[in-house]
Amino acid sequence: MATIPAYVLAGAADEAAAGQAHETVERDAGLAAEEPGHAVCRERQDEVLVAVERCAPDLGRMSEQGELLTRHRVPHARRAVEALGRLGPAAGGERTGRTFLFTDIVDSTPLVEAMGDEAWSALVGWHDRTLRALFGEYGGEEVEHAGDGFFVAFPDAKTAVECAAAVQRRLAAHRRTNGFAPEVRVGVHAAEVGRGPGGYSGKGVHEAARVGALAGPGEIYASLATATMVDGVAHSEPRTVTLKGISEPVEVVTIDWR
Repeated sequence: MATIPAYVLAGAADEAAAGQAHETVERDAGLAAEEPGHAVCRERQDEVLVAVERCAPDLGRMSEQGELLTRHRVPHARRAVEALGRLGPAAGGERTGRTFLFTDIVDSTPLVEAMGDEAWSALVGWHDRTLRALFGEYGGEEVEHAGDGFFVAFPDAKTAVECAAAVQRRLAAHRRTNGFAPEVRVGVHAAEVGRGPGGYSGKGVHEAARVGALAGPGEIYASLATATMVDGVAHSEPRTVTLKGISEPVEVVTIDWR
């Protein structure tokens, strides 16, 4: 599969970048056509779309099937979006709505250095077992586990937010009774994404990860749109942020889990 140049993914705001995005998508479309079993992941498509959107702000996702249209005058941007549309279901799998939860241990590197490898391994093992038990209790689907963080999908915002709160409460309870538990940041975001053999992918996944990265120790961040899906959840006043690599600003809140 062709690799998108870094300057395209960075969203270089000129027509040349849009042209490079178009060429990349055309190559991936050819691969998908020649080797249907080798699906081009939707994440790659959305990365190109984000780059092209930054070159052509009028681009839009106009249908539930993920068909991409544009009204912009930049020819390369228009062709890039049309090529994305031609990749179709074979590349991205079905479209589905999920609420994503991202967790991460805060300041893990200093902890490893302070504790040593053996103690750190034991701590991460406890952390993983504890969080996995909660994910299962609330109906979460573990999508990925990398290092000391989790990427989990939930069928709705309510269970995701409730699970996020349960994670922080469980860690806080362990600190009270045992003296220590790692500080964890959590992010929650609902989105429609692609789902294929490789899991979930798309712009919504990137947004969810970026929302999670905003959180500090012991915090739960959620997009305002996600928080408002949950009746009775207490949260902060919303603030507008710009997420890295995402062109449109997003309103976010912190969830009161205490």
